[in-house]
Amino acid sequence: MPHDAQPPATDHDRRLTSVGVDAEAPWLDPAAPVPLGHLVRAAEVCRTEPAEVRSRLAELGYQVPSAARTATLTRDDVSLLRRSDTVRHWLGPEDAPYVRGHVLWVAEGLKKSPAEVAVRLAELGQPAPAPESLPETVEYGDLDVTRSKDRLIPDDVPVPLSHLLANALFGSKGEDLRQRLAEVVAVRERLLAFGYLVDPAVMELTAEDLVLLTEDQDGRRPALDPARPVPLAHLLRAAHALDRSPQDLADRLRLFGHHRLPAGPLPAAVTRETAEALVRGDGERLADEDPEWFPHLVEVAARTGRAPAELADHLRALGFAVPHEYLPAEVREGDTGLLWRGRVAGKPFDLARTRPVPVGHVLSRAHERGVSAASVAARLRELGYTHVPAVPDRCLTEEDVRLIRDDVEYGLRVPADTVRLGRLVRAAADEGIGLREAAERYRALGYTDVDLPPGPLPERVDERDARLIESDEAWPSSDHAFRVPYVVRRADALGIAPAAVARRLGELGFREVPGGLPETVHRGDLAMISEDARPGGEPLPPTGVAAGHVRHAADVLGIGVHEVADRLLALGWEPDVRPEPGDEVIVSRDADGRAPWQGWGAGLGHVLLAARALGRSPEEINERSTELGRERQPLPDAGGFEDEDVVLLGENLDGRGPWLPWGASPSLEHVLRAARVTGRTPEEVGDRLRRLGHRVRVPAGIEVDDIEVLRALPSRYDGHVRDTGEVLGVASRTGRSPAEVAARLSVLGIAHPDLDFPARRPAPSPPRTRRASTAGDA
Repeated sequence: MPHDAQPPATDHDRRLTSVGVDAEAPWLDPAAPVPLGHLVRAAEVCRTEPAEVRSRLAELGYQVPSAARTATLTRDDVSLLRRSDTVRHWLGPEDAPYVRGHVLWVAEGLKKSPAEVAVRLAELGQPAPAPESLPETVEYGDLDVTRSKDRLIPDDVPVPLSHLLANALFGSKGEDLRQRLAEVVAVRERLLAFGYLVDPAVMELTAEDLVLLTEDQDGRRPALDPARPVPLAHLLRAAHALDRSPQDLADRLRLFGHHRLPAGPLPAAVTRETAEALVRGDGERLADEDPEWFPHLVEVAARTGRAPAELADHLRALGFAVPHEYLPAEVREGDTGLLWRGRVAGKPFDLARTRPVPVGHVLSRAHERGVSAASVAARLRELGYTHVPAVPDRCLTEEDVRLIRDDVEYGLRVPADTVRLGRLVRAAADEGIGLREAAERYRALGYTDVDLPPGPLPERVDERDARLIESDEAWPSSDHAFRVPYVVRRADALGIAPAAVARRLGELGFREVPGGLPETVHRGDLAMISEDARPGGEPLPPTGVAAGHVRHAADVLGIGVHEVADRLLALGWEPDVRPEPGDEVIVSRDADGRAPWQGWGAGLGHVLLAARALGRSPEEINERSTELGRERQPLPDAGGFEDEDVVLLGENLDGRGPWLPWGASPSLEHVLRAARVTGRTPEEVGDRLRRLGHRVRVPAGIEVDDIEVLRALPSRYDGHVRDTGEVLGVASRTGRSPAEVAARLSVLGIAHPDLDFPARRPAPSPPRTRRASTAGDA
């Protein structure tokens, strides 16, 4: 049936018409033929025959296979008809290109020959490869070559070289190209034996081709992607490595399906000097249009001793897009390290000659080399960088390094051009100085944009101030808007009041801090404002805090919902239910406004006790309990409530919690104990408990003293007294005769051995304590 249609009414039909035979969506489509495999699988799950499944689906209006074909189905056909690499997918005409691999996997799983599997598939009307095109046997270890990323490969198109490389079992990097070629050829021959097509060019693959066709030119994966352009540097380096002309190699690449080749004209040969000019020291190759062309030129020129201008002309002649810009006459060995991308303010950046050079970059490079910052700036200007900051003409001191260093996993992280107020606070705390003095030190290092707010600022900043603004994010600026969740997290970490955090942030110069926060510390603040009451979780939206969250936070923290709601209001959150007088009484277990607090399992007894304590009706208490997040429970029609109901509904029969849960089945021992406490008969107690909404069984003829028999039952008692010894044990512990015990057990409805027990009473023995029965026991 369509995926949005209503499923059949019966469980059996829902199972038959569900794609997964699990009575759940998605459902079969009546407009499409029912797959044969679905009939077999449904028959297996429903313990019936495929013919019966077919008949029922036909009655429901589905397009089912023929009766003759259905009659031939077997359990093994499930494996044949379900595509081996896709869950919940039965074979169909669209799977024809993948059936060859499917047949091989099924044959190995069923321990049959691939030809047998193919013949059976054809008998079932499914697409199948010619049996004579399949190997006689197949081993599990050989089958990996038929899949790519866990999906079967098609057999109607040639297998690409990249697939052969991905399945070749290359050994160590020390093996030579002939060994690697042998591995690739072994994969190729295995695929040919399985009947797959292989590109004719791959049939003529040579060791040199492995150099040409792999990205690292080592004969290993990954292979070049035919859908992407072949980089000019790759072609030229391969020509040098193989001592072949670039044009010959370009023609060879076309044979392997690479048609996005360098435009040319290509040089007749590639010298060692040319090959060296294409690769940087870190192994990166020059791209056809490389944004990092200038650092590349400097690195190669410093390594080879060639002039940058000469290198640039040579690369342009080869076809690389090198701009005609100013180049220095010569480069030095240390220039390379000045130019490559660095990390400033925790992020990588490219050092472009037309953009401002970050102050932090100049300072960090000067510190690494142990030279003056001004000398680094001067050299950058000589190299053609036009926007270089003014920095001091001296080496950096340890004090300077502390100002610019952030200890992070990847080494030195420095501010870029702007020193935000958060970083200023951190630096002042490290040095034990004030914010203004810290700002002056940054300016002396060349930072012109220091985020120092006007007005009075602390003369001294300490570590506690710095911890106010610790964060995994970027340092906050003076106009950063601090949200209440952030303030609460910092207050929790420092053990101070949220108001104290906000106040000190304002004193430090941060302009947007929340006001009106509590002046007191509460250990539960972080849980209260977090999803699922889990400290560190996502903060709640500021409005519409559900009563269920308030209830859950109260349970997690072991406090009252009234306290949670009050605190959330003080922190700026708006619970759906505002606290009211009396809520603490309603949510406390003993209706006294104090811990222990009543959990989710509050019963009718709690409602009645709270009603008595507050002078309200049970209906009002029940309604307010629901508003406070408890599950709604209808009050029973008890003909009015009595004072003694609170006693009957307490598990300890003392008018206090814990309480019998709503609708629970109190034990017979609870009934007899209640009768003894209240002076009622067991029948009267049972009747009253039933009227209060509980399921109670009180046998006819029961007596209050039968509680002694129940308490004397063995600790392993499970509803039956199984042997004579247990009857005699109860008699001994109660001072009754075995015959009396048997009679009382019969009245209580407890099965016991059907024997003629003696009527003589034994000498009494000390009673043995049993585990106390609770509500819900049988």
